[in-house]
Amino acid sequence: MGPYTPSLGDRQGDAMVDAAVDIPSYVNGKADDIVVGEQGQLENASDIADLKAGLQQSPKHIPCGYLYNDRGSQLYEEITKLKEYYPFQTEKELLSQHAVQIVSSIPAGSIVVELGCGNAEKTSVLLHALISRDGASNVHFLGIDVSMEALHMARSNLMQECPQLSTDSIEMVCADYLEGLKQARARHPSAMLCVLWLGSSVGNLKPDEAVGFFRAMQSSGGDNTQVFLCTDLWKDAAILHAAYCDSQGVTEAFIKNGMAHALHALGVGAKADPSCWHYDVVINPVDRRVEMWLVAEEDVLQVIEGVDISKGERVLMEMSRKFTPEDIRQLAFQSNFYVQDTWRDSKYSMQMLVSLDKAMQRCWSATDALFGAIQDWSAQPIDVRHPFSFYYGHLASFAKLKMLTSEDQSDMDDMYSRGIDPNIADPSKCHSHPDVPPQWPPRPKVQAYVQRIRQQILNGFHQGAIQTRAAYLTLEHEWMHLETLAYMLAQEQRLCFERSVVPPHDHVSHARKNGAVSTDSTSENGAPQQAQRANGHGTSHVNGHLNGKDHVSSQSSGNDGGYDDGIGGGNDGGNDGRNGSGAVSGLASRSNGNGITSDHSSVTNGNGHVRRHQGHVTVPVSTPTCRIPAGVVTLGTHTDPTKNFVWDNEGPPQSPQHVDSFQMGVRPVSHAEFYKFAVKCGGYFDEGYWTAADLACVKQRKQKCPATWTLQADGKVFVHRPGKSVPLHTVQDEPVWVSLAEAQAYCKWAGGRVMSEEEYARAAEHAVTSFPDRALDLYQGGWEWTSTPFQPFEGFEPMAEYPEYSSDFFDDCHYVLKGSSPYTHTSLIRSSFRNYYQKGYPYVFAKFRVCESIE
Repeated sequence: MGPYTPSLGDRQGDAMVDAAVDIPSYVNGKADDIVVGEQGQLENASDIADLKAGLQQSPKHIPCGYLYNDRGSQLYEEITKLKEYYPFQTEKELLSQHAVQIVSSIPAGSIVVELGCGNAEKTSVLLHALISRDGASNVHFLGIDVSMEALHMARSNLMQECPQLSTDSIEMVCADYLEGLKQARARHPSAMLCVLWLGSSVGNLKPDEAVGFFRAMQSSGGDNTQVFLCTDLWKDAAILHAAYCDSQGVTEAFIKNGMAHALHALGVGAKADPSCWHYDVVINPVDRRVEMWLVAEEDVLQVIEGVDISKGERVLMEMSRKFTPEDIRQLAFQSNFYVQDTWRDSKYSMQMLVSLDKAMQRCWSATDALFGAIQDWSAQPIDVRHPFSFYYGHLASFAKLKMLTSEDQSDMDDMYSRGIDPNIADPSKCHSHPDVPPQWPPRPKVQAYVQRIRQQILNGFHQGAIQTRAAYLTLEHEWMHLETLAYMLAQEQRLCFERSVVPPHDHVSHARKNGAVSTDSTSENGAPQQAQRANGHGTSHVNGHLNGKDHVSSQSSGNDGGYDDGIGGGNDGGNDGRNGSGAVSGLASRSNGNGITSDHSSVTNGNGHVRRHQGHVTVPVSTPTCRIPAGVVTLGTHTDPTKNFVWDNEGPPQSPQHVDSFQMGVRPVSHAEFYKFAVKCGGYFDEGYWTAADLACVKQRKQKCPATWTLQADGKVFVHRPGKSVPLHTVQDEPVWVSLAEAQAYCKWAGGRVMSEEEYARAAEHAVTSFPDRALDLYQGGWEWTSTPFQPFEGFEPMAEYPEYSSDFFDDCHYVLKGSSPYTHTSLIRSSFRNYYQKGYPYVFAKFRVCESIE
């Protein structure tokens, strides 16, 4: 392997690596030179060469493969049971919590391959979920480990934990990782290999080593290989130190055993006395890793010819990198993989990495599931968007234009090349786009067009003609549009609901007649309450026939956020159901970021008491707040196209900015809280809460409540999601989704304001280190509005492949949103991502919270 030199500044992605990068020998040995070492450990000539090379470096280091002889494996099992060593238990808990969702990303008939399987204790959790889904006869496991004892233990444990599996369904290969993968592929030439790499073992590799290993893994396993990767996240230094310097000294014994193993392999085992070494753990914040060193207590002479270890000299035994989500994305990008799904909490992250062609096909499956549930493709539930059919053609056209750049462009390519985003206040103002045809092509013609392009793209992948960056751009673009389609489906659901339940006569007159709306009552803050339109919305323009029935199918799991009625994000107890047939399969079924665990706990009011409701809206007494201390933030990220994929507006990194202290709501404003403003206090009718431009836009669109609400003549309020309509009281504690104009009007009524992009970044940083005084659900439950106009960062350069993506919308009409919604694909959930919408656009799944400056 390439010599490991621990140095500050050894950052991930400092250089683009090629496929020939050196890879540690314990994952890259050769079967033909394997011998059995004196301690029963598999040794090979390249291992010894790497060991000698490491001892000739400055500082010296021992390859971490020497930690895992039979004694080392036993000690590691003891480590996993220590209270301080959180990674093992955290990973096991996440596996148990998300097993069903994880296996939904594993195609039926796959061979489950585990690298370094140890005793396979955690693996059985996933195998049980696979057995439940596919039946025991269709589940096959292959374990790879360099320890024969570990393999025997793994087989015994699996037979005990999964007695349904036959002995023929469990294979064990005693080899290094890559040789084991080659053997797995030789035994199963056509099956999908789902490679499990648990325990955050990737943290033992330097950034370039990790990229080289993942590329080699894809080469060894073939194109039909996906990787379930578990990674420990960067966190507080005290937690990390305790995990690697436990009070019982087990980790110290583990590390010292590795030194003894190495010295025995060199034939100088007499110098391996543990008392000759002092154990030292260093937390390296620059490179985000834990370093485990042994310091010589006395001279160790002639470990190899011409090399001594002097008293006081430090030898690096192991390093464990800790990751950020951005680190994981960068590893996947440089390795030609794609992060298809993610499940994580604040400590640990698990993700499914798939090849780019498989990622594209799974994205297409989600697109087809969504469109397959739409009966009328000509429907246009949002008047400032094209009808549904356009988007099916557009996604294919865009993919062809970006990935198959040498192909000739057809008339249909041009027609579908770009959508519309007209000015919400004046739709005659719009960026450049193709002319809208008098009639869009019929559904069969669009479907045939899409299938032709998809086949061309698959051929391009197989020929190696498609660039990684072009694939990433196309995938993120399609996932973004699937979220757009999700909020279009929410509006379609609202229209269907209102056509089926709202009387055809004048809603306001009907409401007044029945006493549901009063024109002379007084709101709680003294403002006169005005007449409320029964459905709360102007008429949406619909191009096509709507029969008044709910033609949007239910969510695939029947529950998109853990609530019995199936509505809401911000709850980590729901079903995932990615493989279902719902209208937004692969999107709405996601519970907070494809398994990203929410901060949402039991719903309480400001006094800590649980809100209760019996079929009516209970307005909260107060909203708890938290104080965000002043600090410095740095917006923007690196946009080097060779190292990672991000959109051009996400960077470059900016100069550090000071953010004054401020106060903000712990949680976003809920439906119940907004109900008080909109209905009980007549907020949409009080001009004092709105700017003149915002008020004019609201009046023009005849908007009297959030776009996902229906306010009926009898005073009842229903909330709509794709395929679902429920009474407001059943989701009253969930975030309300509104436009920025509505958010700012509410904040003015509440005596506060919407936070800026810089304040969002400061609150997000504070949330990582401060509990319980922190803002919750910043990253999930809905995009978070900021008051920051969407403008380029200093040093902005339009991306060469798609220069108009951001530049056309630096218009002082669009504003920045951060975080994600329950319909956002995991690939888009990153701290640098900047979504943007017009201030008055009411349809996006966007939340907000009340902020206030502190003098």
